Amino acid sequence: MSGEMDALAVVNQLRDLAADPLNRRVIVEDHGCLPGLILFLDHTNPQVVYSALLAVRYLAECRANREKMKDELGMMLSLQNVMQKYVPVPPAAAA
Repeated sequence: MSGEMDALAVVNQLRDLAADPLNRRVIVEDHGCLPGLILFLDHTNPQVVYSALLAVRYLAECRANREKMKDELGMMLSLQNVMQKYVPVPPAAAA
């Protein structure tokens, strides 16, 4: 349980930093922040995943970050996994 609380605290802090437009480019350019954020997208705790998604959204609001984020190893796969895990398929689409 403590590990989950630690992960939540870290991802919440990263989310809060990403909420400030002045921090967004620096976070994406840092060699450890974006890969760490991607790891949080695969976390078992939905609260951690949600905070990580918010941070990704904030970072993507900076147009200059989008290409680097898209090309970051694991980003697209992790986002696809989140969609498969948490986004329900409408009944009409499933048939």
